[in-house]
Amino acid sequence: TVQIDKSKCIGCQFCAMACPYGVRYLNQEERVVEKCTLCEQRISQGELPQCVAQCGARARFFGDLDQGVDNFEGPAHPDSPGCQYEEMTQTRVKLKDYVEPYAENDIHHLADAGNEPKLMYLMREGRKWRE
Repeated sequence: TVQIDKSKCIGCQFCAMACPYGVRYLNQEERVVEKCTLCEQRISQGELPQCVAQCGARARFFGDLDQGVDNFEGPAHPDSPGCQYEEMTQTRVKLKDYVEPYAENDIHHLADAGNEPKLMYLMREGRKWRE
């Protein structure tokens, strides 16, 4: 993840204007630019980022592209038989076990604006979740 060193930031906001994804913003109170850290502290402890863990639709999965998209993980679906909230947040499912098979052309990567993004989306027509 890309982190901002607040001790060096002068609040000029040039990086916010240059960000091709619009995720940087000025923290008015501290007068420094901030952005999503992809829950770096949670990831370092083996947890899922908060946006993945709390996605009610179970539409987000997280993983290392070097280990393959099939190995991305997300929390167990709340409709799993007998699944309580605590179990759901501590139990993970792999993408390959949760969605219908997909082809390479269903995987879409963010456009490279010189920053070599590693974020990708699995997009296709209709909803095809496994029961």
